[in-house]
Amino acid sequence: MLENYKGLMEYFNFRARKSNPSDSISLSLLQYHYKSDDVKKMYRAKKSLIGLVFSIILFTCASCFSKADNGLFAAIEKVPLPTEVGAQEASLTSKDGILYMTWMEQVNTQTKVMFSMKTASGWSEPTSVHIGYDLFVNWADFPSIAVLSDKTIAVHWLQKIGNSGFDYQINIALSSDNGQTWSNPKILHEDRSPVQHGFVSMTPSKEKLLTIIWLDGRTYGVKLGETKNVTEAMQLRATTITSDGIIGKEVAIDKRTCSCCQTSITVTDKGTVIAAYRDRSEDEIRDISIARLERNGWQEPFSLNDDGWEISGCPVNGPAISSIDKLVAVAWFTGAKGVSAVKIAFSDDDGKSFATPLSIEHQDPIGRVDLEMLPDGSALVSWVEWIDGNEVISICRASQKHGCKTQQRLVLNAGNESLNFPKLERVNEDIYLVWTQPDENGDNLSMLRLSPKPLEPFI
Repeated sequence: MLENYKGLMEYFNFRARKSNPSDSISLSLLQYHYKSDDVKKMYRAKKSLIGLVFSIILFTCASCFSKADNGLFAAIEKVPLPTEVGAQEASLTSKDGILYMTWMEQVNTQTKVMFSMKTASGWSEPTSVHIGYDLFVNWADFPSIAVLSDKTIAVHWLQKIGNSGFDYQINIALSSDNGQTWSNPKILHEDRSPVQHGFVSMTPSKEKLLTIIWLDGRTYGVKLGETKNVTEAMQLRATTITSDGIIGKEVAIDKRTCSCCQTSITVTDKGTVIAAYRDRSEDEIRDISIARLERNGWQEPFSLNDDGWEISGCPVNGPAISSIDKLVAVAWFTGAKGVSAVKIAFSDDDGKSFATPLSIEHQDPIGRVDLEMLPDGSALVSWVEWIDGNEVISICRASQKHGCKTQQRLVLNAGNESLNFPKLERVNEDIYLVWTQPDENGDNLSMLRLSPKPLEPFI
């Protein structure tokens, strides 16, 4: 379901790793757009044929990037995980001091969606949310997790439908006993046609209620009304589910969006749900848009900033949004005007408006951002960038007043496969970072616990 091969090839040729000129554009396109297990095997085979050595090194800033260490964290600790070899694509959430995690594991020809929770006494025994032969396994579109107000846990995953490898539906299951048992899965969306439904984001919005958004392909390739050139359009849609498993009315938030960029969602202390996503104009401008859910329903989306990124294909690079009290922050990647950049914008009015975006200092960013707000209204932003031909996870503390004042490089990946999409989650005073770490035996998950120094007056 690629929108425009030429446009995507141009983009990924622009982003191609200079140290690996032997990579074909077609393979690079597949790797970055839809990185399935089959594509990974192709990628490994190609690398072995050209004699490249696969080496992965994990460093903290203190031992590897001392010049860039500005003292953001008092301690950086590697966290043992309850996962098996081959675990990949983790998602995190937290509630009341507990860290919740879901991930995927391969068992022969089957795929398992796994769950565990970390308390002060350690990780719970992992449980299987679902196992099947027909799960959609993807580096950019993978299961997520949320916890409702009554501590009901919700996990979604993607199940293949139809004949195309990119047609799949959204399944969701609930647990009311801390993940020991799970309900029978429900299909989240009304549409049952064999098209793409994915890139899900979930947030607890009201008492015993979860608000969910996703990208929906029911009109992809179908002309919408009489509007000129509105074809092949993905939609951003939303619904709710209660802790009892009752799915609410479905709503179309935006009828023309980018097709495969991650969505993000948050809720403010006023109960306002705010969605961030990559939009798509008729002129193929793919900037970030914001949509707000108020008491009278979803409001008309608005553009967060006029980056003007014109690209005839999906860059697979969605935004991240986070909030605390009435403060909201959004981080995103753009390649507008041929310049790669990571930006952040802040709002102090419940997401109704945003201040002028700030560019984050970096070397050669790839994007894949995540974001967590801190109690003082500043934000921790993570992203992936190229440094000296290697993939690096970097993080900074930013505010509207000071910008990205404090920055630190956390992880160096010197191998030839990707760290995928790292995820951040704040639990009390600590920040957890999880990512898919490739090695000679395949993918494995890695996690760091970041202990920030006492927060100084910052904002």
